[in-house]
Amino acid sequence: MVAPTTTFKVKGPVFEKPTQISLGFTEAVNRGLLDLVIIEGSNRVKEDLWGPTSAEAYKKSTPSQRHGAKTRTLKRAIGGSVPRDGIGQIDAGENQYGENLIYSSWVEGISSRNKRSTFKGYGMFQKAYDRINNNPKMYEKYIGDALIEAFD
Repeated sequence: MVAPTTTFKVKGPVFEKPTQISLGFTEAVNRGLLDLVIIEGSNRVKEDLWGPTSAEAYKKSTPSQRHGAKTRTLKRAIGGSVPRDGIGQIDAGENQYGENLIYSSWVEGISSRNKRSTFKGYGMFQKAYDRINNNPKMYEKYIGDALIEAFD
């Protein structure tokens, strides 16, 4: 299971040797990568968090009426960033607050303090990771478009 911080690293032969246009190239790749992790990553994770709008209504709802968004704090904390060149990150507050929200691991399904709990988590970050990682056309679309735009 992927932790509430999911990282994508752009790699390949074009990234291994610096070129004369590497500064503009790196900026374009990072911009495309940021678009990718925000649009296809963090926005998808946020879409997976839904349910009644108040904590009181959430308590009264059935599991089929909610999906991890008890107070909306986690949903607001989900974000995407490019912490280093060629590295895109989707997290649960790490970029915004310095660390992921403490319960994000539980909502994702990574750990459970209550061993008797049958809750398995939603796997939102895992789904976003799999969707992006298993679809090279997304890299082409976002990073390729950013490169074309940068060097036109």
